[in-house]
Amino acid sequence: MQQHPGTQFARGHLRLASAPVRHGPGRRLGRHVRAWLTLLAAFLATLAAWFMAALALLPLLVRRAPVGRRLRQRPPREARIIPFQPRRRALPR
Repeated sequence: MQQHPGTQFARGHLRLASAPVRHGPGRRLGRHVRAWLTLLAAFLATLAAWFMAALALLPLLVRRAPVGRRLRQRPPREARIIPFQPRRRALPR
């Protein structure tokens, strides 16, 4: 049984793998290019997220909306007195 590079043979429940195939410098360059493109895509996505967050917070600066306090103070509510109901006496046995 002769093994060819990059192929696999199966014998019953055992799988015999062939020796790894050496790739030329073109594959390595492709991996580096893909890594740089992935890094660039992650950077651009982060930049877009920061821009969208700043855009979402922009109305707070434009309207000068109060943060953490109310626009006008409400007058304090009057205390209401709720009278108790009269006590009931227990019935004699």
